[in-house]
Amino acid sequence: MAASKNKVTRVLISIIFIAISVGAVIGAIQELLTLDIQGVVSYALMILMFVTGIIGLFDSKIKVCRVLGVIICVLSGFNFIVALAGGRFDTMSLVQALLAWIYFDCT
Repeated sequence: MAASKNKVTRVLISIIFIAISVGAVIGAIQELLTLDIQGVVSYALMILMFVTGIIGLFDSKIKVCRVLGVIICVLSGFNFIVALAGGRFDTMSLVQALLAWIYFDCT
């Protein structure tokens, strides 16, 4: 029963990752042209989330899903801290970090 709940959780978070990151490619190209480091990291994170979402949907290698979940959590946490240091509270980065933590925990 617990394995079934973990699979459902992984699939749901994969769908959320895909939904959040659908428009990331166009934004990533624009950020690369302006050489905004935080923007490049943010859009690289979105593309990584998209790939992780696809991998998670197809029940691929669990170790790969875990590693990608940790990377997403760390990068999202980095974005949150940088935004916080800049004087704004970036809720989306915090949500992405927490979702990645749950994703890592359920795989």
